[in-house]
This record gives sequence, C-alpha cells and structure tokens, in this order.
Amino acid sequence: VKILMSRVLQIFRAKPNPAGKDKAGSYPKPEQLLGEWVDIKNVGTEAVSFGTMALTHTLYNDYCQLTGKIETYFSGSSGDTQSLAPGQVLRIHTGRKSDEALMKDEDKKGRDWWNFANSDQFKLNNRCGDAIVVSWKDAYGRDLQDAAEYDGNQPEGAILIRSGSKLVRASAVFGR
Repeated sequence: VKILMSRVLQIFRAKPNPAGKDKAGSYPKPEQLLGEWVDIKNVGTEAVSFGTMALTHTLYNDYCQLTGKIETYFSGSSGDTQSLAPGQVLRIHTGRKSDEALMKDEDKKGRDWWNFANSDQFKLNNRCGDAIVVSWKDAYGRDLQDAAEYDGNQPEGAILIRSGSKLVRASAVFGR
C-alpha cells in the first residue's frame, strides 16, 4: 500500500474588520492592525515551510471595481525554518510584531502559530470585500494555491469562516 503525501493549505478564517475605532488621529492604532488577520490551515498530510508561503489579496478602485492588481499581504522568508504541521493553523496579523504586546486576547485564540504582515496600514478591504490567495510550494517545488473571498461591509469584529470558496459569518453557516 502506497500512502500519498500532500502539502495542502487552505484559507480557513479571517477577521477583516476589527471592532472599534480604526484610527487615532490619522494613523491606524497598532491593536486594530493586529486585530485584522487571516488564518491558514494545513489540511494536507505533510508539513509546509513558512518560508514557501505567501498571502496576497485583490485591489479595488473607489467604485469597488477590480483593478486587476494584487498586493502581497505576507511573504515568508526563505530563511524561515518553521513549518505548519498537518491540522495546524497559522494566523497572519496585519500589524507589526513589535506591537505584539498590544494584541487583544480574542486575537490570540484559535491558532497554533502566528506571524505578521508588519504593516502600518489596513490591508483587507472592508467596503468592497476581498479575494485572498495563499500560495506555497509542494515537495517537488511546484507552486500551489488556495483562494477564498468575502463580501463587503462585514460587521465590526466578525470572524469569517470558510464555506465552499467563500468566507462568511458563522451565523450564515450555522443558522445563528
């Protein structure tokens, strides 16, 4: 019996619109930036190196029309030796690692690992919705990817979970 091994990641959850006031003056607050995040789950049978992972999202114009451009949300470092084991969840926070102490408890739960986009600006689109793509390399160096999208105007603090190829509020899936 030959056992097939696979390196498969899935965009699992996201919190695109953290609760509370987004800005202090004209700058986003660090705890708000840490409250915007995307979870990636290893649904395969082999570990996937953080160094091969990248997370991107689509860009929209002021009229919520696709621009045809994507933006890198997170990119693993080739020197990163950590791996996401089967069943584990990696959470990518928009904010900076240096502000980690400001992270709210609710944003620490439900993940095995965390990393940071190290951005001083929000990345995910609340008004228009967004399409998020995670890419990684398999054991043969081939590029693989998974994508999920969510609709615009999600409530503040809502955690979206995967249902098919969409990220939706838990109440939409479980009828609450």
